Amino acid sequence: MYSFSDKNQNIALIGCGYWGTIIAKTLIQLKFKNITIYDFNIKNSKTLKKKFTSLKIENNFKNILLNKSIKNVFLVIPPSQTFSLIKKCLNSKKNVFVEKPGVVKINHLKIVNQLAKKNKLKLMFGYIYYYNDHIEKINRIIKSNILGKIHYLNFQRQNLGPIRNDVDVDYDLTSHDLSIIDKFFGKLPKILSQKKYDILKKGISDISNLHLKLDNVFIDVNNSWLSPKKIRKISIIGENKMLLFDEMNLIEPIKIYNQYAKYPKIEQFNKKFFNLKAHVYNGSSYSVKINSKPPLDNEIRNFLSDKENKTGFKLANKILVFLKRI
Repeated sequence: MYSFSDKNQNIALIGCGYWGTIIAKTLIQLKFKNITIYDFNIKNSKTLKKKFTSLKIENNFKNILLNKSIKNVFLVIPPSQTFSLIKKCLNSKKNVFVEKPGVVKINHLKIVNQLAKKNKLKLMFGYIYYYNDHIEKINRIIKSNILGKIHYLNFQRQNLGPIRNDVDVDYDLTSHDLSIIDKFFGKLPKILSQKKYDILKKGISDISNLHLKLDNVFIDVNNSWLSPKKIRKISIIGENKMLLFDEMNLIEPIKIYNQYAKYPKIEQFNKKFFNLKAHVYNGSSYSVKINSKPPLDNEIRNFLSDKENKTGFKLANKILVFLKRI
């Protein structure tokens, strides 16, 4: 049931859109040979088949459920449509990988989790940054105290599309940042304030600005799918150093800046002269080099092997509860 090494195993991919295409491409690059695809719109299946001729098209979803040789299913469809399909797959004794946030209702999440536990199956949610080697490296840097006490984080995730019509930009983009925050700190922050804009369709936000606080750390999350340029940045301000993760910079994605600003303690002031200016230190910066694999490779490897499910119910529930508050 769990075998990453068995490249001849039968795998089903439900949903042949933008991200389903990327998953199909990755599975093929990982040398999996027997991939069956299904989409409610047969045109999507045919388009994907033209790109990757080794794929097998299935026109009836029930046939996938009845096929006992298919043990693992990738479910890559809009979250408003996933609940019934997750249940059907789990009832058919199939492990399910479903793209984040998985479902849109908390009680639905609890139902499918209980069903997975009952049938002793893996239910994994596609929070890909949990499997990003750069994020894991930054996590180790934070915990090693190289930056000193963390004061502030800023997340920027902007691009032009893909634009959803069933969930807003927070479900689509901010959910990634929430998973990263949880990886760094083991919990999610409190909401101080928020501002969202629904420009294209009433009731579905295209732009979101969240102002958060986790213990003594302030966090800003600025996300948009209406941006002329793709931006993926995380800035971390520590007491001693600063870190910038620029995902679009393929040469130096992680840089540490030996810079900080602080006010001197009052007892350090000269009795005859008080300088109220903060002391700014500008030292040298350096990039952090790591050997990394594509995060989707790591994520698929985790799903198709008997490894700890890091992005299961616990994380999905935390994030869904948070999203319901904004």
